[in-house]
Amino acid sequence: MARKTREEAEQTRHLLLDTAEQVFWEKGVAATSLADIAAAAGLTRGAIYWHFANKLDLFNALCDRIMPALEIINGILLDQHYNPAARLWRHVHAMFDLLYHDQRMRRICAIHHIGCEQVGEMAPLLLEQLSWTQEKEAQLTRVLEEAGSQGLLRPGIVPALAAIGLHSLYGGLCHSWMIAIDNDTIHRHLSAMLSPYFVGIFRDECWLQDAAPAA
Repeated sequence: MARKTREEAEQTRHLLLDTAEQVFWEKGVAATSLADIAAAAGLTRGAIYWHFANKLDLFNALCDRIMPALEIINGILLDQHYNPAARLWRHVHAMFDLLYHDQRMRRICAIHHIGCEQVGEMAPLLLEQLSWTQEKEAQLTRVLEEAGSQGLLRPGIVPALAAIGLHSLYGGLCHSWMIAIDNDTIHRHLSAMLSPYFVGIFRDECWLQDAAPAA
């Protein structure tokens, strides 16, 4: 009986997260209450408060659902079969390919980009986003520093500054896609949009390297 209760509780939690994703997508986060989500799921307010302390707690749980896929994408940056420039190129293409094919990823990213005001009870998200941005830019900087040590950067390129520009390019393209989510232009022409930046920081189209043989 105890196992059945735990299984039912987990099913209820997944139902609430599925419903929150849909309602946040349709109404935005600020305009949605926990009571709205409970009602849309056919549950009581007590049921939602059993699983989530507040809206921020629920929103973070929603974002946690896509973290395993993002960790796989980030793993591309560590793949030593490719030079650093090629890893950056493959990483961003894999990210946008995931956005295109995975509806949950696309919806949650859209909610985060355009459906969530980072004020009031959701204000802590601003600090979380700042921390995530700094971490991501530091990761990109390390890859670019590795590219520099291999002689792949053009003269005068500062890895930390190039990382900010690259991260901003990724974020800008993602935001543009999220506000016109049914338009697949960015997905179809991503390479053409990225190429000018890569040409500006790397030598000799080194980002188009094929996989090297495994050691």
